[in-house]
Amino acid sequence: MKKYKNTLSILIYIILFSCRQSEPIETEYTLIWEDQFNLDSIDSEKWEFQTGDGSNYGLSKWGNNEEQYYRKENARINNGKLLIKAIAENYNNYKYTSARIRTKEKADFKYGKIEAMIRMADTKGLWHAFWLLPTNPNENWPISGEIDIMEYVGNAPQEILNTLHFADNFNNHQYIGSPTLFTNDKQFHLYGIEWDENKIVWFIDNEETFKVIRSNPNISDTWPFDAEFHILLNTAVGGNLGGEIDTNALKKAKYMEVDYVKVYQKL
Repeated sequence: MKKYKNTLSILIYIILFSCRQSEPIETEYTLIWEDQFNLDSIDSEKWEFQTGDGSNYGLSKWGNNEEQYYRKENARINNGKLLIKAIAENYNNYKYTSARIRTKEKADFKYGKIEAMIRMADTKGLWHAFWLLPTNPNENWPISGEIDIMEYVGNAPQEILNTLHFADNFNNHQYIGSPTLFTNDKQFHLYGIEWDENKIVWFIDNEETFKVIRSNPNISDTWPFDAEFHILLNTAVGGNLGGEIDTNALKKAKYMEVDYVKVYQKL
């Protein structure tokens, strides 16, 4: 009987110890949307072209003094890659053309892991972006927020920009961002975020580069990132961030190449 009691005590201790040591099970990400650009043309069920100089969207020069005119003809699929072409050419009183596409009202997401495999030219004046905007904002920008997963500027080829845009309590534009050192080796790299109700974390090639948590006092009162957002891909020319343009270099087409875009969520 004593031996039985000792054995029972040991079993109870093991069970209690195991319960104390167990960790909550973390839900795995599940792929819910992707484009691997394996069709002959850009999939109109997934992407919408935004063309022009922004005026038809109420954003003259896209709100950033950009110097390109976006054309549908400047984006195409080639060998399983999306190619966005920026080039110096005269079109509709603009000296440069490029392309911009988005998933608005075709694929909109609230939270998740969003990533793209991208290669970009580092020509001066180019401003490549992989980013998110709210699909049905209740307020105007920047109150409604913006998530820049990746921005790459030819005039600063040694860094990748990760940035959040939002507003303060007085609706003034604010941003939190961080440059990540980068060497453009002309290869594809994976850019992404993991986003939930408490934080947004940025990654390059699956290595964490930046994080913003909701409790950050600079953003906690006006955090706008609990809504559905959509994906944008574009290459701007010049403008507030693009800066000085190497027109001679752009006489030959330069590209943003995208191998794939994928979105995962915890189901």
